[in-house]
Amino acid sequence: MDFRILGTLELWNGGSPVPLTAPKQRALLAILLIKAGRPVPVERLVDELWGATPPRSVESTLHSLISRLRGRGVATLVREPGGYRLGLEGATLDARVFEWLAVQARELAEAGRLEHAARRFREALDLWRAPALADAPESPMIEAERARLDGLRLAVFEEYADTLAGLGRHAQVAGELRALLAEHPLRESLWARMIAALDRSGQPREALAAYGEARRVLAEELGLDPGSELRRLQAGILRRENKRENKREDGRAARGPISPQLPPDLAQFTGRGTALRELTALMRTAPGTVAVVSGMPGVGKSAFAVHWAHRMAKRFPDGQIFIDLRGHRPQEAITPRKALDRFVRALGMPPEQVPAGEDELATAYRTLLAGRRVLVVLDNAADPEQVEPLLPGTDGCLALVTSRNRLSGLALRHVTRTIDLDILAEPEAVALLAAVIGPRADAEPAAVAELADQCGQLPLALRIAAAHLAGHPNRRVATYLADLTERGRLNALRLGDVPATAVRATFDLSYQALAEADQIAFRRLGLVPGSGFTAQALAAMLDVSAAQARTHLDALRAASLIHPHRSRPRQERYQLHDLLLDYARDRAQAEDAPPIREESVRRLLEWYLTIDDPLVLQDEHENMMAGTRHAAEHRMDAAWRLPAALAQPLRLRHCLTDTAELHTLAATAAERTGRQPEAAVAHHNLGAVLEHLGRYPEALAEHRRTLEIYRQLKDQRGMGTALRSIGTVSWLLGRYGEALTDLQEARRLLEGAGADAAVGQTLNMLGIVLRNLGRLEEAVTHYERALAIHQRTHDLEGEANTLNNLGVAREAQDRHAEALELYRKALALRRAAGSRKGEARALNNIGLAEAKLGRLEPAREHLLAALASHRESGDLKGEGQVTNDLAGLYHRLGREEEARTHFAAALRIRSGIGDRRGLAETHRDLGEALADQGDATAHHHLAAADQLFQELGVITPGR
Repeated sequence: MDFRILGTLELWNGGSPVPLTAPKQRALLAILLIKAGRPVPVERLVDELWGATPPRSVESTLHSLISRLRGRGVATLVREPGGYRLGLEGATLDARVFEWLAVQARELAEAGRLEHAARRFREALDLWRAPALADAPESPMIEAERARLDGLRLAVFEEYADTLAGLGRHAQVAGELRALLAEHPLRESLWARMIAALDRSGQPREALAAYGEARRVLAEELGLDPGSELRRLQAGILRRENKRENKREDGRAARGPISPQLPPDLAQFTGRGTALRELTALMRTAPGTVAVVSGMPGVGKSAFAVHWAHRMAKRFPDGQIFIDLRGHRPQEAITPRKALDRFVRALGMPPEQVPAGEDELATAYRTLLAGRRVLVVLDNAADPEQVEPLLPGTDGCLALVTSRNRLSGLALRHVTRTIDLDILAEPEAVALLAAVIGPRADAEPAAVAELADQCGQLPLALRIAAAHLAGHPNRRVATYLADLTERGRLNALRLGDVPATAVRATFDLSYQALAEADQIAFRRLGLVPGSGFTAQALAAMLDVSAAQARTHLDALRAASLIHPHRSRPRQERYQLHDLLLDYARDRAQAEDAPPIREESVRRLLEWYLTIDDPLVLQDEHENMMAGTRHAAEHRMDAAWRLPAALAQPLRLRHCLTDTAELHTLAATAAERTGRQPEAAVAHHNLGAVLEHLGRYPEALAEHRRTLEIYRQLKDQRGMGTALRSIGTVSWLLGRYGEALTDLQEARRLLEGAGADAAVGQTLNMLGIVLRNLGRLEEAVTHYERALAIHQRTHDLEGEANTLNNLGVAREAQDRHAEALELYRKALALRRAAGSRKGEARALNNIGLAEAKLGRLEPAREHLLAALASHRESGDLKGEGQVTNDLAGLYHRLGREEEARTHFAAALRIRSGIGDRRGLAETHRDLGEALADQGDATAHHHLAAADQLFQELGVITPGR
């Protein structure tokens, strides 16, 4: 278990993040982590979480929050006499690790081992992802800890900077201080280190500019002048620079200006404000850093670089050098020697003095740049080897590199900063289209927004679409959209018959530069149903190891053909841009035979069937849904196998609508292909889901179809199971006579098939129906027979269910003490079986029995424990039930405000999961409670209950 507070508050278990979304839950965890290893009194927790306005049910609310944390795997959270304590046994807390590393680094520095100290300081600082507890809710303790940790971070950073300075790494100090100064612009000690580092790394002008910025910020924010240390540094630099200026001017006059080389700026350049500001800040605070602009094909890297270079031209008075290295066209790529030859000529070297060798050219190039402020734009670079010889050797210059590849290798020898360009935000994409097509954008706003979406908000696609419409001024945007749909986006997004003006052409260049194995991986990813993929999914499709699949993903990521999944940026999950997905599918269609494509998808669907990790199932949920649709469309057996495998996990996660769709697909696919046994299972599963959704007539139809199929198959056990389900739905509908007939026939068939466990379940259900008919002794007889079967077959779940129902029957006979004992036995069995859901339901029944015996406080404690247990197991249906029961208990205790709060919560939960019968029961109970108080709104809830029961077809006794 890993706890992280140096940034956003995060909880990780087994290498995977554990979601924590509720604000109070996050605040509670933060407070417990601040005091990790020490108990926090309940009174302090309440004060920190709610201040002066705690809820009236604060005890149960806090207990619920604690239980939910434990349910997230925080097993070391314990109750002690002094309060709640969160232990760190077997866990890590990044703040503790940070402080430990800082102490180690300090000791190494004091011993003179500066290199080792610098590494330790860096390890400590790398644990920080953002300001401490950045997204934690406010509380006095959290605010104090945030301030303490942030202050400690600054102190450690300054020690780190001093250590680097002791090693002579002044440029690195300046580079690392920039981001921190952006967060803490009023800290003079940081400015002093920045100014000194810039000066000592040969950047006196930047040092003076930094002093000016410090003076401006201090004056504007605090009304103060810089302190004595900053003034001393400035004075020393000015004295030294005045002596050098005359010599520098003489040298500059002898070399002459550089002729303009930048391409024209792009008309109607739109968006990119954040990236432009980031690059400008880099120029101001980190001269000498190599800026790499990366992104997928067509995202506008070159346009961005040229636009920024034009805006910043005055900042580079000695000129700008630009070259298109054609790195995405291997046959046409500019070699470093050829680029250097052009550069030295542009910088004024006479042709007769230009050397022939690459090393000599590189030396001449850097000599000509010395003492100058020149912007070097290296567009369309292929790899670090093509770029490195062209980098300036002086901090007065800036190298701006664009590439489809991430050029990570540059970081081995240079300080680099990568700016990843993403697609445009929707408003920016619409603005770009509007800037080109003019008034038509106002006339057809919905069509323009749809066009931006169809272009995937990709700048190249947007500009092609806009240019097409500009060239056809009478064509409606909606007409062009229809053309895109009919012809296909990749075919339609081009200008005339010129291939270079097509989106497909720019994708071709990146695809063709891939190794053959990576091309195959890219094509396979185009076949993935749904959204996003992992190394494990690609490994299944390629029939290779996950490690091998990761190497392919790394290559595709380096080529900017895939990117981290937008909804899960911290996980190793990736996705393709919409247009690249179309392109990958097209390449697969063109290059891979149908059997190869079908086999790849089949292996992926087979892998889905092996997943048993709930978190992975959650991540792959959308893809598995899409995979089932794909399998149904292509008549693959996964169409019924996947729904059968997913039935229980999806039901536990209450994805009932999705589950119903899956089983509908499965039933249709199995019937269409003549797979009758599989069709029967699918219809049975669909009926069970429809029961949970309260769609009883539809559930009945599915179970009857199941029965029909089993009769055709002459499957006696299947017929008995289907009849038991039919009887259960009839009972839910209040048709007890029909239910009794169907269940008795189900028992006869199941006994004949020797299905003991199923017979026990059927006897249990018969007991429920007989109890509803008022035939209590017969019900008890059936329960006892069921109990004997479950005990003989060692079915703990069935035994616990039967004990529970036997307890309900005893309560109906006013034998509450016996009922309570039966519920306690059921609870013991549930715990022995490890059934959290069953345990919660047993606790609920114990609480209700205690209430009937007049023991209201023990009843409340058991119901609260049941509520916490339901929440831990994620059983929303059970949570709705016990919340409704708690509301009734609070009404009985005269605590009407808490009763209404719980009734409202029960309505919200039951409505949210589609539990229509439960919703009807809560409306009924709330209406009756309000009627007891003479509240005029009671009739609204009673009428709502009647309406729901009527819609369900449920026969209910009159009130």
